[in-house]
Amino acid sequence: MTAAVAVLGYLSLAPCVELPTLFWGIAPKVEADDLPKWKRAKDKAVVLVHGLLARPLHPDRAAKPDPHKWQKPDGALVKLLAEDFDVFGVSYAQTVPMDLVPLSKGLRDGVAALKAAGYKEIALVGHSAGGVIARRFVECHPDAGVTKVVAVAAPFHGSLWAHLPGFVIPKPQVPFIGSMLPGLRKEWRERCGCDVPKDVQFCCVVCKLPRLAGDTMVAADSQWPEELQKQGVPAVAVRCNHFDAMTGDKCVSAIAEILKGKVVRWDADQTAQARKALLGK
Repeated sequence: MTAAVAVLGYLSLAPCVELPTLFWGIAPKVEADDLPKWKRAKDKAVVLVHGLLARPLHPDRAAKPDPHKWQKPDGALVKLLAEDFDVFGVSYAQTVPMDLVPLSKGLRDGVAALKAAGYKEIALVGHSAGGVIARRFVECHPDAGVTKVVAVAAPFHGSLWAHLPGFVIPKPQVPFIGSMLPGLRKEWRERCGCDVPKDVQFCCVVCKLPRLAGDTMVAADSQWPEELQKQGVPAVAVRCNHFDAMTGDKCVSAIAEILKGKVVRWDADQTAQARKALLGK
C-alpha cells in the first residue's frame, strides 16, 4: 500500500477517529485522570504538542502515546514557561494522518478540561507535525477555548523527506508520515481548508539555517505558507535546525517571548516586507 493510498483511505473515517492519546500536566504535575477536577495554579495554560517520533526499530510503539524528551519537567522550554504558565503536554499514537489527530477525543477533552478550570488564556505550542495539529485544532474547534497558537517548524505544505521509500518507514506510521507529502498537503487544504479564527493569536516560528531554504527537514515557505500570509499571520525567524528547535536557547527564548506577549496580525505591507526578508520573494 502506498503512503498516498493509506492517507486518503482515512478521509472517510475522520468523523469517527478514536486515537490513543495522553494529556497530562507537566508543571505542575497532573495525572491525566485528575484533569477533570484540576484547580489551576496560574491564570494561563500552555499545551506542548510534539511532532513525529519515528519508530523504525520498535514499530509497535507508534500505536501508543510516547512523550518527547522536551515535554519533560527538566526540559529548557518547560522550565522557562513554568514561570508564567501551567504547562501541559499531549502525546498521541502516530498511526493515522496528522490532520485526524485534532479530531480525536483525547486532545479535545484535554483542552475542554483546561477551559473548565477557568484559564484566561490557553495556548498550543506545536513542533513540526504538532504545529499542523495545533492549527487544525483551532480551525476545527474554534470555540474550544484556545486563544493562541505557536507553530514551530511546521510542515504546512509538507516535507520532501516524506518521500522516503516505503521500506524505510515503519508500516504503522505510513499514514502519519505519508500525510506530510507535499501533494497530499495540497489535497488536504483543498478538501478541508479553512481560515484560522480571527480571535486566535497565531504565530509561525520559522527555523532556517544559513544558505539553506529551511531547517534541513522543512522548507521555510512550508513553515510560513502563502495561505497564512494572506491571513496576516506573522512569522518569527530563528537560526536553528529542525531537531534542536524545542531545546536550543534561541528558539526556546523566541517561543517564550511570543507566548508572553500579544500576537497581532500583520497588514499586507508588513507581510510583504517579512516575506522578502525571510523567503526572498
